[in-house]
Amino acid sequence: MKKSNLIDVTCPHCDATQSEPEGGISTNCRACGKYFKLGNARGQKTTRAPKANREVFCIKCGAPNLVASAALSTQCIKCLHYLELGDKVVRGVQTGKLYAYDDVLFAEGCFFKGMEATGRRLEVRGKVFSKLRATEEIVAVEGAQISGELHALVVRIERGAKVKVQTLECARLLVSGEIEIAGTLSAAEIVLSDGATFVGKLHIPDANLKIETGVGAQFDSITCNELTVDGTIKLVNSLSAEKIFVSGTGNLAVPTIHAAHIEVKPGGSLQGRIVKYVPREISLVPPPQAEAETT
Repeated sequence: MKKSNLIDVTCPHCDATQSEPEGGISTNCRACGKYFKLGNARGQKTTRAPKANREVFCIKCGAPNLVASAALSTQCIKCLHYLELGDKVVRGVQTGKLYAYDDVLFAEGCFFKGMEATGRRLEVRGKVFSKLRATEEIVAVEGAQISGELHALVVRIERGAKVKVQTLECARLLVSGEIEIAGTLSAAEIVLSDGATFVGKLHIPDANLKIETGVGAQFDSITCNELTVDGTIKLVNSLSAEKIFVSGTGNLAVPTIHAAHIEVKPGGSLQGRIVKYVPREISLVPPPQAEAETT
């Protein structure tokens, strides 16, 4: 009878080494007497793989939380705010709050009417009536309808999407669809592309506005820092800006223009009455007065 080949194995309990037949399933340690499986003991001590973790920052208070990568939810250790982890897809009719940390997709045909929804990147394909907050981007694609508030670093309204909100706060607003803002708009840069429709006043004194080629937009009035016109703009009332640039493809028609610098390239058109520009008031703290000398 052929003898089995022997291999050296190490006890995971006491680290003692002994010889066992190759292909064996389990044995008892000859040093400590404890039972162990041979599959995990051939020449090395059994070790457990470390669990994968990731750092999650609370969207309410900003506190860092260390959670397992496979976790589906967590609660902030500081403010106890609840967060759903992992990408989410919203389908059908939903009316509850959604406090997600990762990406959220509002699927085509869905109807979401929760008080608030949060996430890293929110993409809307259906109907959403809510306050939306994203740590990165909010995107409304063709067929989407949004009403409420939008807060994100980047807000993108694509052609075929309809957005009517009370408040919009972002660093960059990109529009090629329909947008109407009834209340407050705060943005550092706004780009209106071909197909964009904007309704209402545009009061963004510290932001830059660009009207790209192919855009035909009409505003009640515009107040901005810098305006670049490659398309066509018509205003009902006034335009106020530090700088106005009209390219060779641009057309700008406005009753009254207030600007510190106006530049119109050959082929471009500017119609309007230019009036004296008055810089925006800058509040300065008066220097302290010198104390009166005493004798």
